[in-house]
Amino acid sequence: MATSRKVCSSQVIYQDIREQILHLELPPGTALSEIETAEKYHISRTPVRDVFKALEAEGLLEIKPHIGTFVSLIDLDMISDILYMREVVEQSLFKDLAATHDKSHEYRIQLILQEQKQIIESDLPIEEISRAFIIADNRFHHTLYELAGKQNIVTFFGMINSQYERFRTFINQSEKGDLLRLYHDHVAIWDAISRQDYEKLSDLISHHIYDGFNASALELHKHPEYFRT
Repeated sequence: MATSRKVCSSQVIYQDIREQILHLELPPGTALSEIETAEKYHISRTPVRDVFKALEAEGLLEIKPHIGTFVSLIDLDMISDILYMREVVEQSLFKDLAATHDKSHEYRIQLILQEQKQIIESDLPIEEISRAFIIADNRFHHTLYELAGKQNIVTFFGMINSQYERFRTFINQSEKGDLLRLYHDHVAIWDAISRQDYEKLSDLISHHIYDGFNASALELHKHPEYFRT
């Protein structure tokens, strides 16, 4: 009897490869083959080519004609620009949220913060803890945007955020200390929002966004080949 093989759709393949790139399971600079990818997912090369083009449009792959397809290097200039945009947006948005703070928001935020604490305290490998925490970190920020009535900004950042997601994985996958710092930042940010402490909130936002980036120099030296120069 012939063994049946599961054929994946283009969307499933796109999501699978994208997740591997974002979580550095496929590190920057890794070569990808249309033939090998088609064989892995039991499909023809045409949908694989479409997947590669979609990932290229997102900035996650670089297709070099007659040479090959490679996971793109992380662009630090783009990350710097994204951080700048985030600071400008969040300085305004979080202050607006503080001005209209509603006690009904408390339960949702506290659930997310409790989830983050449980993730950090778990006995999972650090790579899995980092991945789970980044998801919960995104949920914290996205929920604050939602509570402020600015969900469309979340969608916009999602369109340009893939470079930053890889960078976050890179700098937060080695130890729990960095994740714990982010968790305490979140607790403090929500406390400042709840108390309408605008001066403290402004300072917290700037440090939260830039401290990890500014402290990443040592990590960058470990894998300089991951970054665009």
